[in-house]
Amino acid sequence: MMTNQQASCKRPGDRGVSILMIAVSMIFILGMAGLGIDLASLYVGRSQAQRAADAGALAAANALANDPTCVNGGGGTITADCEILARQRAQAVGDLNLIAGVSPDIQLNTDVTFLSTSSSDPQVQVVASRDTTHNNPMPTFFVKIFGIHSANVSAKAVAEAYTSSGSGPPVGATCVKPWLIPNCDPGNAANLNNKCAQTAGYFVIPQSGGMSSTLARSGSPPNGPVGEPFTMKPGSPGSAAAPGQYYAAFIPDTATAPTQCPACAKTAPGGGGVGSAAVYRMNIECCNQNPIVCGSNTLTLQTTAGNMVGPTEAGVNCLIHQSGKGWPSNCGQDHLSGVTSPCASNPPPVIDPPFSAIAGPNNGLVAADQSIDMSNSGSTVALPIWDGTPLQSGQNSNVMVVGFLQLFIQNQDSKNQGTVYGTIMNVTACGSGGSGNGTGGTGPVIAPGGTSIPVRLIHE
Repeated sequence: MMTNQQASCKRPGDRGVSILMIAVSMIFILGMAGLGIDLASLYVGRSQAQRAADAGALAAANALANDPTCVNGGGGTITADCEILARQRAQAVGDLNLIAGVSPDIQLNTDVTFLSTSSSDPQVQVVASRDTTHNNPMPTFFVKIFGIHSANVSAKAVAEAYTSSGSGPPVGATCVKPWLIPNCDPGNAANLNNKCAQTAGYFVIPQSGGMSSTLARSGSPPNGPVGEPFTMKPGSPGSAAAPGQYYAAFIPDTATAPTQCPACAKTAPGGGGVGSAAVYRMNIECCNQNPIVCGSNTLTLQTTAGNMVGPTEAGVNCLIHQSGKGWPSNCGQDHLSGVTSPCASNPPPVIDPPFSAIAGPNNGLVAADQSIDMSNSGSTVALPIWDGTPLQSGQNSNVMVVGFLQLFIQNQDSKNQGTVYGTIMNVTACGSGGSGNGTGGTGPVIAPGGTSIPVRLIHE
């Protein structure tokens, strides 16, 4: 049996083992911690690369959507100029999104590519990287002790400017102005619509299924409506549809996102009521986030839009910053290049795309006479096209929207009962797929304010 004296003699041989074990363990612990820090840094860099790619792809698709010469749903492919525009916008916006403090340095011809060049659904892919190819790899920290001094991170995104010209889901739009436009194209005499009281053809040709439609014609005159002048006058529900005759609608303000209004807007006290002139005016001035979609919509119509002349005039003046000063030569609003007198009471001339918007002196955000993006002008609006079936004043539970018209408002003429003059920028059909109200099929793809062409990330 070992005595205490014998046991104590053996203890000195174990001294320092714990310290050695801790020291060895610390090497592994610090190595794992260092590896974790480097991996976390690369993970953050990868997330920032994805953000840059997303931003670049969406910017490219937006650039295409805002130019009717690029995206019109009429078939064919986008032009070389459209491709250059999209690449430049992707590069400019993508490079603003830094990856670990460094620009991704997106290359026009290698990092921006087109998966589809269809003028109905162009798809742009953008790659954002920090790697050796771009001479900007991400540096490592602790793993340098293993000879790894840098690492590559990369991400890609694909965005699409979508028109529902085929079998895909239909479209809808937010910030739609409360003017129902009949499916009566005054410039289409070759394909007359018997629902129009005056000689006019179709903007979109309805197909079987109610909401389904295809473009009657696309492009600029004489073959298409893009660039044609368009005059809007108030009409009365129940009467036969006529070109440019609009019905005053009350768009429900039931969306989760709040209605956005400019400083000049006079919002409805307490929200107003159905039939309220204040609600109607607010929907002209402001961006109502409640979407109007292809297919059946429930809308309440004023007995006659002529009863809303005052709110129409005031709402349009606020929306486009028309001051009324200097009539008829200059009223302060934005205008299209080629229009020398934006407040002239006569319809504007035919304008060939591509369009260029010029800031007016009342713009407030951009200096006068500067070129601005169409989507940044309050004069660019989206209007629903209804099929022309007679409607009644009050609530209509089946207003069949068959397309959308994008209009650049030139001016409103207070001397002519609030007549609104504009230029057609684009027409969007509803296609043949999905369901407008989201029931019994794929729900609509919603376009942002002022446009009828949705832009969406389709995969990454």
